[in-house]
Order: sequence, then C-alpha cells, then structure tokens
Amino acid sequence: MARPMSVADLLKLKQAQDLLTANKPEQSLAMLQRMAAKDAANPDINALLAMATMRLGRLEQAEFFARRAAAGSPGNAANLNNLAMVLMGMGRKGEALECIERAIAVDPSYNEARLLKCNLLMDERHVSEMLRTCEEAMQYGWHPQVCVSYASAIASLGDADRAVAFLREARVRFPGEAYLAGLLPMAMTAQWGAKPEEVAAAHREYGALIDRIRPPFLASYQPVKDPEKKLRVALVSPDLRRHSVAYFIEPFLEHFDRDRFEVLCYSTNRTFDDVSARLKGLATLWRDMSSRIELQMGEQMSEDRVDIAIDLAGHTDGNSLLAFALRIAPVQVTYCGYPDTTGLAQMDWRIVDSCTDPRTPEVDARAVEQLYRMDPCFLCYRPPDPSPPPARDMAFPGPVFGSFNATRKHNAAIIALWSRLLHEVPGSRLVLKAMDLTDPDIRALVLARFTACGVNPQRVEFLDPPAGMMEHLALYSRIDVALDPMPYQGTTTTCEALWMGVPVVTMAGVMHAGRVGVSLLNSVGAPELIARDADDYVNIAAALCRDQSRLAAYRSTLRPRMLESPLMDRAGFARQMGEGLREMWRDYCHA
Repeated sequence: MARPMSVADLLKLKQAQDLLTANKPEQSLAMLQRMAAKDAANPDINALLAMATMRLGRLEQAEFFARRAAAGSPGNAANLNNLAMVLMGMGRKGEALECIERAIAVDPSYNEARLLKCNLLMDERHVSEMLRTCEEAMQYGWHPQVCVSYASAIASLGDADRAVAFLREARVRFPGEAYLAGLLPMAMTAQWGAKPEEVAAAHREYGALIDRIRPPFLASYQPVKDPEKKLRVALVSPDLRRHSVAYFIEPFLEHFDRDRFEVLCYSTNRTFDDVSARLKGLATLWRDMSSRIELQMGEQMSEDRVDIAIDLAGHTDGNSLLAFALRIAPVQVTYCGYPDTTGLAQMDWRIVDSCTDPRTPEVDARAVEQLYRMDPCFLCYRPPDPSPPPARDMAFPGPVFGSFNATRKHNAAIIALWSRLLHEVPGSRLVLKAMDLTDPDIRALVLARFTACGVNPQRVEFLDPPAGMMEHLALYSRIDVALDPMPYQGTTTTCEALWMGVPVVTMAGVMHAGRVGVSLLNSVGAPELIARDADDYVNIAAALCRDQSRLAAYRSTLRPRMLESPLMDRAGFARQMGEGLREMWRDYCHA
C-alpha cells in the first residue's frame, strides 16, 4: 500500500499535472522522477509518469509506469484506463480492450473508459457495438465527448437526419462545446434535402462560438509585405499518410516552384507510413505536430516564419481549426479535405472551382471565406503506382452496378434511388464495399433498407476490404457502372473508378459536397455521365449497363483520357496552385 502523501508532495503532484495539461511533458517528467525517487510505488506518481512518457512517445516506459500504477491501485478505473491508452498507442488493441472492460467493471459509471472503448471500436469499424457503448454511457449521464462519438456512429450508418437531430439536442445541453458545434454542420452536409442556407448558418454558428472561446494569441512573426517574396507555405493535416487527401496534395509537393516557394508539412497525426515518408522527402521541412496544442502550433509557425497556412482537414477527424482560429499565419486557406466552408472568420480563402461552387452571389454568400476558383478542376489526382490495368473480369458476369463509398453516404434516399435502378434493369446486381460493411449488423441494416424498397437481398453483394491497394483497385474489374452517392459525393472513389475504366454516374447537386462529381467528370471530358435529376440518373445508368460496346469503350479509353486531362496534369496543377497562393499573398500585401 502506498504511504500517504504530505501536503507538500500533493502540491508538487498538482504542479506536475498542470505542466502536463499545459503540454509541457518534459518539465512534468523531471518533477515526477524526483518524486518517484522517494516514493517509487505511489500509484498517483506512476500514473502521471505514464502519461508524461506516453506524451513524449516513450511507450515502453509508459507501459511500465501504467502497469505499476494499476497494480498499486486495483480498484482505480482511471489507472486501468490509462494503461489501456498506452496499449492502444502500442497497437495492442486486444489487451487495451481487456483493460477497458476491467475499468468499466470496477466502476460502471466511469465513462472515460467507454469513451476510449468507442475510439477503439471506431478504429476497428465496429460501429454497431460503438453505438451500444455510447447508449450505455448515456445511462450514467450525458457527456459531450460521448455525444460526439454517438453522433459519429449514427452518421456512419447513413442516417444523417437522426445524427443532425441528436446533435441539435446535444448542442442545447452543451452550448459551449466546440467539437459538437463543428460536427453538426458536418453531419448536415450529408443530409438529403438539407437547405444550403441552413447548412451555411450552422457553419457560421460554429465560427461564432470559436470566436467567443478562443484564447488570445499574437503571432510573433509579422512579415514584411513584399508581394514577390519567396513564400513559406505550411500544409496542416492529420492525413499526410496513406489517406485520400494525400493523393490530391502530393502533386503540389512534387512540382511546386522551389525558387518561389518553400513548403512545410505540419503532420498532426502520430501515424507515419510509407506515404508520409514520400511526402516528407518532397517537403522543405516536416514537422510532427501530433502532441502540440493550438498555441504551440501558432508559436511553431511563427518560429518557422510561415506566410500561408493551408488547412487540409476542415471539420473532419483530427482537424486543427481551433489553431487556425488563433490566426497562426498571416494568410490562412482551406482546401480539399472538407466539402464546405469552415465557418471561421479567420480563414481567408477556400479553394474550389466553378463546377463545385458556381459563380453566383448566393454561392459566394454561403462561404465565410473568399472563394478562389481554380478552374477547370480544383483537384489533381495521383493514382496509386503501380495500378492494375483496366479490365472486366467475366468470372463475375453483369450487369453489375457498384459503389465503394463509405456507408455514411448510404442514406435512405440514395438506397431508394439505387433500388429503382435495380428494378429498372432486371437481373442486375449491386456491389458495395466500405470499411463499415465489415460489421455484420451494418450489413443487415443496409440489406433491410433495400428489402424495404422491394429488392431481393441476394441482388446486393458486399465485398470485404482487400489487403492492399492493388487488390482494391482490381475489384473494379467486377463492376460495369459505378454509382455516385448523393448528397455527399465521392472524390477518391470516383477517381479510382475512372482510372480503372469504369464510368461513374453522378447527379448535379446544389452544394459543393454534391457537385464534386460534376467537376471530376467535366475535367475528364465525360459530362454525359452527369444526371440532371433522379430520373435522369436512373436512365443514364440503366442505358449504360445495356450497352456493352459503350462500356468496353469506357474501359479502354478512360485512363488515357484521364492522363491527358487537367485532373492529372500534376505540373500544371502545381503551377496553378502556386499562382493562386501568390494572388492570395498579394491581396494580403495590398490590404
């Protein structure tokens, strides 16, 4: 049993905790080590030692201290939960889950353990179990982070209406919670029939909240306003890794004008993989910002003399919008990772094109940022290398429709539309592939939705995610026509299908999220695949499936057409992006 701590030691322990809260793990660790020299078995000291060493990336040490803390206080759910956090960081998810369950058994009301369990379940795509865990947690009282997890799980089921309704209720209970305020407009972007002005208002409400709660910050870097200076540009993202965003930012990193720009990568995710290594090799400087808080990011940008900071995440997981709200760079831009305005008054520009965001006063008014239209397409796709050649595998006879988009895009309205298409083309099948569809409960839910629309469930097939990218791309050989969801369309999935010679049928929506397919198809010279409305969508897709010669022509020509299109002109894209950033900088200089 640990000896009682003196008042002086308790004050020191509190000081060490405060240092950790201020994200100063080195100072905290030094203080804790001095305390541990006198009281090595103390579970409170060991618990903080575990957190400090984990924050510093010393996971083996963190495990040692976390186990000692848990052993010294077997009835302490928090210490068991801390051990689970360390084990998750080491990739030992099975052991982590055991510790989480022990923590819940020790104290069923300890919702921090259920929150950690939700994070683990989300990583493993066990959405239905995540929902149940959140519902258990809410029996002990509503918690803002539980609400975030619960709403995210609901949205993953393709039920944006229910997610939005729940988030509105949670916002009433927790009006000052930034992540809830940001998740609401994000959920609305996937809501069928959402009114653009209401979605814009929800984004603005987020920005207004952030303005009220953000701490003061004055960047020490105040650049000379030279319009033609060599610019230092920071890319800020949790997705500088094997992720869709990387496919679209790598062309800029490959080809930016090194005489006029320096490009710094600020990675906010602990994951560093082969794609990260490639991007790091292309960047002027790489910063691991995964353990930095918002103020520290601002201080680092000032130290690095960043002129333009580009957000690549918007409201998606792991975003840095709270840092951008501090005004961490003279010019701030959002691009690619999120299909709408951020709502932040401090975000100066948003890069789009005239297809995704037509040049109308209404569209301009919905964005808090000034829209910079990079025509003809704001994206540039870098396909996986190597990629299998486009081919139709006749071991899987047609006609076959397919969609490899995330289940959060499989709303009731799009399932009803796809059901209409299956009825229109007798004998046809639909192939779906998404990470969440590995969950048997989610598969059953999706099948139930099709059954409710009169579709025999045997006509809907689910594909398990393959081991590698080559195998993933090869699955496109099983389908004839790819179907773009609505109102939140695909981006990477659309590019992959086209790259594999599969035509993608889309429908022109009202907001950016529902118009990315319009931009991509126009860019590759295939506007005939863009439907005006639901009837047109069904007619185009049905006619395609009945025309084998057209399908064969697409299969053989789409990849060459892409290679010659603006969508894959990497050098041209980097040049155009550079020109856009220069224009934004000049606007800042002349303000």
